[in-house]
Amino acid sequence: MTPVEGKIARILDEYNVVINIGRRQGVYEGMPFVVFAMSDDEVKDPDTDKGLGRLETVKGYVTAAHVQDGLSICTIKPLWKAETGAEAKSQTLSGAMMAESLGYRSGGEHRLNVNPSQVSGLARGGPISIGDGVRSIGKTEGAQPQ
Repeated sequence: MTPVEGKIARILDEYNVVINIGRRQGVYEGMPFVVFAMSDDEVKDPDTDKGLGRLETVKGYVTAAHVQDGLSICTIKPLWKAETGAEAKSQTLSGAMMAESLGYRSGGEHRLNVNPSQVSGLARGGPISIGDGVRSIGKTEGAQPQ
């Protein structure tokens, strides 16, 4: 199950974006995507100093609504409660991003007791922008779902 990856190519409005991948890359109508930004620095293993990868900041979720050969128009995807699988209220991407930036993450008022002097390395947050990464989520191997 190799995910399909691309980037935000154009922002149409607060509900719709264009991504630079389409039918030729295996995108189908209804395919879900995560929109993310990648941090600049690599996270290293504290024991081995081996590079583990770069952090991604999730900016939102979209679904392919109209697929062309080389691009797709994606629309906002409703937020879901991870614990129950029940549908939560739908928000605009900007609304979801604002909630994230204000600290209304899963877990609500509960925070980790962390050493503040060691907080670092978050990817650039903020609004969805042209050039942000997109990656399909869920089943992507094979053709369209039936």
